[in-house]
Amino acid sequence: MDEEMKEAAPTEVQEPAMDETYPLIYVGPTLKGTELRTFKIFADGVPEEYQENVVARALFVAAEKLDAARAEIARTGSRLNVFYKQAAEDGLKGGK
Repeated sequence: MDEEMKEAAPTEVQEPAMDETYPLIYVGPTLKGTELRTFKIFADGVPEEYQENVVARALFVAAEKLDAARAEIARTGSRLNVFYKQAAEDGLKGGK
């Protein structure tokens, strides 16, 4: 039973590696003036213009981690929750 609880417990979603080129989903807020829309799929991974941005990179997740990422965003104070709020308030300015 303890193992079942461990599997069900939420875990923090890890940021994609720089060389990942498989499809990723952007889970951050929609940002006007950018191509970033909530749940938009990027076929070639994190777009080049966001590669160096810590906040933006954290908000790209693999499809199999989408549910965990959404749960983490909803959890106040979690890593993705903080990045989501920062992106919503400041855009991606503070991520470099």
